[in-house]
Parts: sequence; structure tokens; C-alpha cells
Amino acid sequence: MSFLVILLALLINHYWQHDKAILADDWFLPLQRRLCQRVHAMAPEQPEPGPLYPVLLLGVLPALVIVVLLLVQGALLGVVTLALHVGLLLLMFEQQSLRRVSTAYLDRWRAGNYHGAFLLLQERWPALALDNATQRQAVHEQFCRYLIGSAFERLFAVVFWYLVLGPAAALLYHVTVLYRQHCASERDTQAGRFIQRLIHILEWVPARLLALSFCLTGDFVAAFSRLRELWRDAELSAVELVLACALAAVDTAQRTLFVKESEQGDAVDTVLVPADDAGDFALTSVRAAQQAEDLLGLLQRSQFLWVGLLAILAVASVGT
Repeated sequence: MSFLVILLALLINHYWQHDKAILADDWFLPLQRRLCQRVHAMAPEQPEPGPLYPVLLLGVLPALVIVVLLLVQGALLGVVTLALHVGLLLLMFEQQSLRRVSTAYLDRWRAGNYHGAFLLLQERWPALALDNATQRQAVHEQFCRYLIGSAFERLFAVVFWYLVLGPAAALLYHVTVLYRQHCASERDTQAGRFIQRLIHILEWVPARLLALSFCLTGDFVAAFSRLRELWRDAELSAVELVLACALAAVDTAQRTLFVKESEQGDAVDTVLVPADDAGDFALTSVRAAQQAEDLLGLLQRSQFLWVGLLAILAVASVGT
């Protein structure tokens, strides 16, 4: 059933074209605050939440999911269970279509409205580490990070843990990601450090599998060489690893689109040249847009690769 659940969830997520999210993440912060207050009330002498806090924060929802799935197992010939599994995956997937957001961003970027592109990215990604759009290269780099990071955290890693250990494990990972996004003030606490270490462990394998997928769906030599350099780096975050491999796979980190115009100012010709030879044109709007398009295509091909492998595994399991 896992393949059917993932396929249905991916189809719904792909064709959901409305601006309003299917299921928002607004439920997390009230739950986190309530649990933190309860734990603090149980041990008011402690300056920060004790070990019970991460256990409750990470364990309550997965445990509840397991109980609910056990209660509805077999109801309506399994239709209820199927609907719950699909709904849970949709809850954990990216709430906005990356293709839709990227199209709106690139439309602004190509039109020279870099401030508008920055504002759109700021609206969609609260973790944006920029205050303005004065540095176009930094804006573009942050957009690429948002693109790859969102796909990894809200799609590929979720699918991986759903396949390995089921919906409870996928939800456990999702809650840790939400904690990283919304609870930055607690990261220096004992509970925060524990959850950060758990996130690193949960992301280690899926990050390297996704990076390997980029090797198979992009420039294999460049991406695999980059993966071999970075896969043992314990200090490198999962998003940084997959982003580095993705840029190597599309190979636009080393090349740029250079626009040449005729003497009359017309008959524009676009050619591909080494970035080092492009001078001040190393990050033209054309090259940045092409890099974003290449990353989107890479993510789509990797998604097809994962679905194809899941189909093969499903057929093999039926045949045995």
C-alpha cells in the first residue's frame, strides 16, 4: 500500500494549484508552547525544560497516529486507512507548489524586479537570511537554498522515513523540522541540542540518497565527485550537502549564459561560456534564471526516479 499512498499524495500535491495551503503548519507552535508550559509547571525549579519536553514534543503526535491507525484498521475495506495515510503525507509535504512559487519568482527576476522577487522569497521562506535585495547574487543563492531545502525536508526525507518505518516515523521527522524552523530561541537549551542532534541523525541517510539521485539524473561525474568530497563531513548540514551536489549536477555553478548583442543592438545571441571568462556577467539574470530552471528539472527527474524505484519494489514484493 505504501506505493499507492505515496503516488496519490504526490499527484494531489502536484496538481494542487491554489494559493491556500492544503493543511497549514499553524498547529505546531500552539502545541509546542502548551507542552513547554506543562513541563515547566511540573518542574518550576528548572531554568529550562527538562528531558521530558523533547519526549513529549516528538512522541505525542506519532503515538497518537499509531493509535488512530490501529483503531481504524480494516474500516471500509481499508479506505479509511488509505485516506489517513495520504492525508498525513499531505500534511508533511510542502504547503505551496515549488513549481508555482518558482514561476512567480522567475517572472519577477527576468523582468528585473529583483526587489519583488526578494519579497516573494521572504514571504514564502521565513528562514531567509537577508534583509534586502541589494545583493542579487545573495538573493539568488538563498532562492536556490530554499528550492533544494524545501524539496528535501518536505518531500524526499518524508517519503524516505515513511517507507522505512511508516507514517509515525515520517511525522517524527516532520516535527523535528518544524522545531528547527520555528523554535530557534530554544536551540541552545538542553532539549534543543538533543533535538538538533536527532535531526542530524534523521537526515544523514536521506540526504545522501537524494544527492546520489542527483548524480543519476544530472551530471554524474561532477555530482558524484562532489558527493565523495562531502559525504563524510560531519559538520555539514543535510541541506548544504544536497545543495552542493545539486549545483554540481546541473553544472551551472561552473558555467554561465553570456548574452552577446550585435553592433546594432539587436539579434541577441546567447552562448554558454566558462563563468571565469564572463567577467562582470558571471551572474546575469539570464544565468540565474537558467540555474533555477535546471534545479527544478533536476528535482523533478529525481522525483520520477524515486517513484520508478518504488514501483519496482512494489512489483517485486507482490511477486514474492
